[in-house]
Amino acid sequence: MIKHVLFDGKEAIQASNDYLQLLMIPSFGSNVISLVEMKTGKELLVKPDSFTALSENPMLNGIPVLFPPNRIENAAFTFNGTVHQFPINEIDKHHIHGFVYNQPWQVIGEKEEGGVVTIETMIELDQPAIYNGASITLTYELEGAVLRQKATVRNNGDQAFPWGLGYHTSFLFDEKHASFSLTKKSQWILTDEAIPTGEQVPGEPMKEISLQAMPLDDAYAAFDEGNEAVMHNRETGCTITYRTDSSFKHWVVYNGNGKEGFVCPEPYTCITNAFNMNLSPETTGLKILQPGEEDTITAEIEVRV
Repeated sequence: MIKHVLFDGKEAIQASNDYLQLLMIPSFGSNVISLVEMKTGKELLVKPDSFTALSENPMLNGIPVLFPPNRIENAAFTFNGTVHQFPINEIDKHHIHGFVYNQPWQVIGEKEEGGVVTIETMIELDQPAIYNGASITLTYELEGAVLRQKATVRNNGDQAFPWGLGYHTSFLFDEKHASFSLTKKSQWILTDEAIPTGEQVPGEPMKEISLQAMPLDDAYAAFDEGNEAVMHNRETGCTITYRTDSSFKHWVVYNGNGKEGFVCPEPYTCITNAFNMNLSPETTGLKILQPGEEDTITAEIEVRV
């Protein structure tokens, strides 16, 4: 079922099936600000109380779309011999989280077919200059107990551009009763400003660990395939599994001070500051789109109770 509703006076889309119900605001980054498990009526995401709360803290509400994800050191990089300057929006020094998470997207498709509920939105970019002619089509599908995220990045311009995409997905997380698991093969060493040094250290996957009073703002390299973050609440029996395809080569995990009732397993196609790293694209995940090319990446959230 698809309904057009209001959230604090803003136009929103509510989509649901027998298992899940989402609420999206196309005019603010196509952010899915709510995901409810229908059997229990429980909210699964950090949902803003108001549109003001969302706009003041967009990264810790719902599923912000990051293009590109995380920090660009000193808000600048060189591509094909040209220096590109991004807006400085973090500690008066760096650029962080890109250009689409708080911008209006156009709704270009809604349908219910074959047991799948689909909402499709798109944004076309003209700034910054390197992304003039870029577009992103975001498709959310509800199929049974799965919310699927598909993003298609297309270069409609006449110049190649480097790109990466991620999701700052903010799940509610009861530190007293929940465990966290994550597939990863290594951990990036970060500076005090959370920028990778280029070095990695080996690391075993996380398996049902407690995050209580365990603050995380860490970056990890994912496996080539079969990657997922799993949050299991022993009290409610709810298990949320966040899976990605092989395009997502990294995770960032953030949970504040470990006592705030949320965790953000953030799947990234490229690591933080990949634009400035003297490492191979196979290592950083940085992708290049030539004029006329497109690439589609997929992640999904499965909920079991």
